Amino acid sequence: MEQQLAELMKAMTAIQTQNTSLQSSMSSLVEIKPIVVDLTGWKPSVDKAVGDLREEMGALRNQVQQLARNPVFSVKPEDLPPLLPTSAGTRQEEMKVEGEPTTVGDAGAGPSGHRESTLFQGKAVGEVPSPLSLPGKGVSGKR
Repeated sequence: MEQQLAELMKAMTAIQTQNTSLQSSMSSLVEIKPIVVDLTGWKPSVDKAVGDLREEMGALRNQVQQLARNPVFSVKPEDLPPLLPTSAGTRQEEMKVEGEPTTVGDAGAGPSGHRESTLFQGKAVGEVPSPLSLPGKGVSGKR
């Protein structure tokens, strides 16, 4: 009988330990419950946002596929505003001035004799004019 009583006490101690463990688990669940409820409230709005993004991506994918099939621009680059601020009149004048080569002296001069001008004095991007001119052909600095 004493042995049965000892076994009963062991079983009661084990049950009390398990009961304490269950109570601490339940208190943890009670603490977590508001967070879980809050997250479940976010889920529909997140799902809606993801759906909207998928629709937008589908529309963009369709536009890219159309552009890949028909690569003709609907807007010409000339119709776009300039990247750098310039007035329209100044831009046209500069383009005309740079496009026309200037000739000096006889128009028949040229390396191949085809009346090609060898002295183009137009503007270059980033050009810094030299303050000194080079000596002419056959001229030396010594006398």
